[in-house]
Amino acid sequence: MASSDANIKGDLTVESTAALSQTSITSTDKNARGETGPTIRPPDCAFGWIPTLAVMVNYMFIFGASNSYGVFSTYYLNQKFVGTSASTLSWIGSLITTFMLGCSFLTGALADKKGYRLTAYIGTILCTAAYILASFCNHVWQLILTQGILFGLGASFLFAPSVSIPPQWFSKHRGLASGVAVAGSSLGGLWFTAATQAMIDSIGAEWALRVLGILTFVVTGVMNLFYFRRVPAKPRKNILELQAAKRLTFWLVSLESFAMYTGYWALTFYIGTTARQLGGTFQDGSNLLLVLNAGSVVGRILAGLIADKFGSINTLLLSLLLTVVIEMPLWIKATSLAPLYVLCALYGMVSPTFISLNPVIVSNHFDTDVLASVMGMTNLFSGIGGLVGNQVQGVIYDKYDKHEQFTNTIVFSAMFVLFAGLVIACLRFHIIRKRTDKRFFQKV
Repeated sequence: MASSDANIKGDLTVESTAALSQTSITSTDKNARGETGPTIRPPDCAFGWIPTLAVMVNYMFIFGASNSYGVFSTYYLNQKFVGTSASTLSWIGSLITTFMLGCSFLTGALADKKGYRLTAYIGTILCTAAYILASFCNHVWQLILTQGILFGLGASFLFAPSVSIPPQWFSKHRGLASGVAVAGSSLGGLWFTAATQAMIDSIGAEWALRVLGILTFVVTGVMNLFYFRRVPAKPRKNILELQAAKRLTFWLVSLESFAMYTGYWALTFYIGTTARQLGGTFQDGSNLLLVLNAGSVVGRILAGLIADKFGSINTLLLSLLLTVVIEMPLWIKATSLAPLYVLCALYGMVSPTFISLNPVIVSNHFDTDVLASVMGMTNLFSGIGGLVGNQVQGVIYDKYDKHEQFTNTIVFSAMFVLFAGLVIACLRFHIIRKRTDKRFFQKV
């Protein structure tokens, strides 16, 4: 009888073990068929380029709107709202960036908790609605609410999952993957700028906004289908990744992001008006933005390659210092259009590397499964910087440059970029100080 009971218990144990194993397999299969892709794959696999390229295409629409806003800005300032101050009109472009980045501390947490695709599709709907509603607006405050706030909020839902996908899928080639993905923002700036200018000239600004809305709905709607995670997010109770805020690395990256977004957008928003002051046409302003974005495509990919070889922090520090050296003399001393083209080409290649390298730096020092949340928290400071910087630049241009030059605006921009470089130098020192190898010249 005892032997029989033992056999029954043994059979139950075997059956229970088999049932648990089957449950585990089923759970794994469900995860594999979900946002983690067809199977859970190792980093640096070829499959990782599929979601990375989907991010690149979506970046065309997320950042294309802000990168090409200079076209709308020139149109609003010189045609539709003549007499309206630059500082007032700058609210539209400022709020796109502010809400896109500033709200990503919440949308990033939502992406990690509820899924990348759901978050991205909310963004697609909001961005499309923003364009369509903006096309019916006849007052600046209406455009601030639609083209500014609503689009920026929608872009935040798209941006938060996008920024964390390439670093998840790559380790050895993390810089290159991030650079390729972020190059989409400059590619978007290229064709967004050219297409927007052409549509404004041919069918008017209202229909230009409607066409951009339709394109955003169709293209991002398809690309969102390919938003796969490599590994599932860890379950957590808190909305924010509060542990990250206890580390100095987080605060230094956040401060650098704030400083860069405070000074970065001056050239994008005002290069068209500079061209007009030097005797150029609206088309010249559009062409300068094309050159700026073309340079950015090359620069962001090269920055990723260089970062993989020499270190992301080393590469970012060098690019920030070069940005100041390029921006101040070429813009301040320009007396014709030719120096402006040189400025846009060089500035485009060097300055925006922080957009592709910041996610690499964060992913190198924080867990990739919470990357959307941590990047969202650092981007909160980016959004604040974009708002502060663009508004202050508008006031400086109105009050001190008096719509006749950009000297004071340029100095303001360059000093914040220089400050960002000093912060990254401090981050480099902080990381080396914690290492066993404390050589000054090393990959960081």
